[in-house]
Amino acid sequence: MKKKKLDFAAAMSAYLLPYIGVMTILCIFFLIEYTDYSERLKKKNAERNETMAETVKEDLKEMENVKVEVMEDGIKVTLPSSVVFDLSVAKLKDSALPTMQKFAASIKSLDDRYLVMVDGNTDNAPVFYGGDFSSNWELSLYRAISVIDFLVKEGNNPDLFVAAGHGEFNPLGPNDTPEQQAANRRVEILIRKRSAPAAPLAEVIAVQQKKATNP
Repeated sequence: MKKKKLDFAAAMSAYLLPYIGVMTILCIFFLIEYTDYSERLKKKNAERNETMAETVKEDLKEMENVKVEVMEDGIKVTLPSSVVFDLSVAKLKDSALPTMQKFAASIKSLDDRYLVMVDGNTDNAPVFYGGDFSSNWELSLYRAISVIDFLVKEGNNPDLFVAAGHGEFNPLGPNDTPEQQAANRRVEILIRKRSAPAAPLAEVIAVQQKKATNP
């Protein structure tokens, strides 16, 4: 009896089609799980930012016109310069120190996953000739440094902080009225998570497998 010749091409096709289908289903499953993981992580971060913002608002409630905003990756605190500094001065007012101490205490729990950016800003009025500073840039930078120096002396980790001085070149609006000039004179404190790559897919898969085996 003549043996039937094996058709390797047909056998390979018969094997590959189910294999491709299974792998496609697995890829879709893991992508769905990864998306779900990312959304839950985003929600958790948002809740943490809301809690931090409420705590900071409570700390700074005795200061006038302070704004605390929740950002996508953290919070932003805006301190009017008139509340924390005298005109053309970079030293914190004595009257602001008790409130700033409360703020310093509430951010002591931040670890090295965070970055605290302190930005000084002025209006476009020239600095006092013969004073301590040669430009608004210098004044704004020294104000930012003054805030950081105080927070560090209160026990915060100096590695978390970055200072910047924008002078009059980052206004909230035109400097055409005294009220708008006052609004432009401010210190902004941005507390946010440091940039980090998204969790690797392998890590997400491992988490999901662990959950599946330990319901």
